[in-house]
Amino acid sequence: MVPRTSGRSGTRRWQLRPSDPVAARSLASTLRISPALGQLLLNRDIRDPKAARAFLRPDIGAIGDPKSLPNLAPAMERIDAALRRDEKILVYGDYDVDGITGASLLVRFFRALGREVPYYVPHRVTEGYSLSAPAIEKFAAEGFRCMITVDCGTSDAEKIARAKELGIDVVVLDHHEPPSDLPRDTALVNPKLNEERGESASLCAAGVAFKLAWALAERLSPAGKQTPAMQQFLIDALGLVAIGTIADVVPLTGENRVLTAFGLSTLRSTKNPGLRALMEKAALGKEAIEAADIGFKIAPRLNAAGRLGSARLAVDLLVEEDPAKVGPLAEQLDRLNGERQKIEAAITAQAKEQVERDHDPGQDYAIVLADERWHQGVVGIVAARIVDRFHRPAVVIALDGDRGKGSGRSIPGFNLFEAISHCREHLIAHGGHEHAVGVQIEKRQVGEFRERLKAYARDHLTETAAEPVLHIDGEMSLAHLSREFVREIDLLAPHGHRNPKPVMSSAGLSLVGEPRIVGKRGDHLQFRVTQAGTTRKAVGFGMADAAESLRSAREGAVSLAYTPMMNIWQGNESVELHVKDIRVG
Repeated sequence: MVPRTSGRSGTRRWQLRPSDPVAARSLASTLRISPALGQLLLNRDIRDPKAARAFLRPDIGAIGDPKSLPNLAPAMERIDAALRRDEKILVYGDYDVDGITGASLLVRFFRALGREVPYYVPHRVTEGYSLSAPAIEKFAAEGFRCMITVDCGTSDAEKIARAKELGIDVVVLDHHEPPSDLPRDTALVNPKLNEERGESASLCAAGVAFKLAWALAERLSPAGKQTPAMQQFLIDALGLVAIGTIADVVPLTGENRVLTAFGLSTLRSTKNPGLRALMEKAALGKEAIEAADIGFKIAPRLNAAGRLGSARLAVDLLVEEDPAKVGPLAEQLDRLNGERQKIEAAITAQAKEQVERDHDPGQDYAIVLADERWHQGVVGIVAARIVDRFHRPAVVIALDGDRGKGSGRSIPGFNLFEAISHCREHLIAHGGHEHAVGVQIEKRQVGEFRERLKAYARDHLTETAAEPVLHIDGEMSLAHLSREFVREIDLLAPHGHRNPKPVMSSAGLSLVGEPRIVGKRGDHLQFRVTQAGTTRKAVGFGMADAAESLRSAREGAVSLAYTPMMNIWQGNESVELHVKDIRVG
């Protein structure tokens, strides 16, 4: 059985990041911050004071010029021509949150120009990822002459060529890894096409759509100057960009950090009725919205429509202007999300059983699972759960008859897109990027694909990458975990891929009282620890199994790895520890 890692205590190697007190103090002195925050910046490879200042205080002026995106000029020219000729334009968005938000942004942008543009989102189960050939035939018959794709199209050379034959020009806004066979005779706006990949290369599709809208707004405005109404639209659109960026797990550094920081700040006052209804349904109160709120409350609800039915429902919500209509749409998304959670929990349990029954940790450096009982719409989430639990790249396939569709997720240090590309002779189709992929496969090929992927992983996954590691930003005493310190490290937010929340560690702790098992499913742990007269509350999500070892711990024998957080309850503020791992002994 492959070692378990997530929701278990003491199963990961703690790796303390190297400290540089001299450089930390120098950076702190220049920026007038604490040396502890200076060290946290160094841990994120931010050593230059100018870069550190920009990181701590994101400046909207740091968003890169849209015109630096490859092929933006021909894309704008084609869309401008379609508007001037009054041609029928269609927005074609992918069914995940990135595609949903990017497509919604463009629909609202055209509306701000005074043009209602229809939109299409493929059905995850019946049509799958990428462009739909039958849909293209239908669009041509309906007289569309310009189609803008969002979050898909880079790998659709054949279908785009067919659209061209039928009289439809395609503008592609995408961010996926380009294949060797790129679409021809089309404006392909993909930041990964730049030979020297700068910060813009990590944009999600919603970010690319925003930049196109920004550039078009300047092109179409009198004397190149945007109207106040268009400026307000672009500011409000940053909220959609933030949602797409966080949900698609692209790096929250550089330009993405700026887009996300300002996007999150606009959400509380957004003028989008659908977003307001969705935030109300997600019980987001008056406090500032954080990246975690998007990842755990907003994105799952938007995704639920595409996972269990049609993602068009989510776009319908985000483009609706009538406040009376958004409530029922938000309610429907909320209900679908509840159904998704139940289906996901059942499939995750079955997938874990397969791993524990059929996989050998000494030999299997990758996991491939397949089953006829599984719902195609949630296999991506299940793959992520398997990766979290077993620390192996995983592909989870929902079989339907003699074929299957699956999703894969990876671990740090292993490029899953390159791995499945190496196994492509066993696949009908594949796509994605380093951390997440999608596959289509014949049922009879699953076994050979599994063995080929395991062999590739065995050859390319280093021992260091294969071992679950918890990176520790620094060792601290409980007394140093002041409210001022926690507020200061909040300057590092928004957190996400390549900018994780800080993780500290404290040793020599003693338990105060009895640990309590809490949560609706009884899977969380709550307890208090003390050290040299300072006591802090600790919460371990999914760590109920550690209760017994804590109860038997000797005085001063507990070590915790945790993220310090502010807990606000009935107007009272206190520092509590969100535990990542526990060691006893």
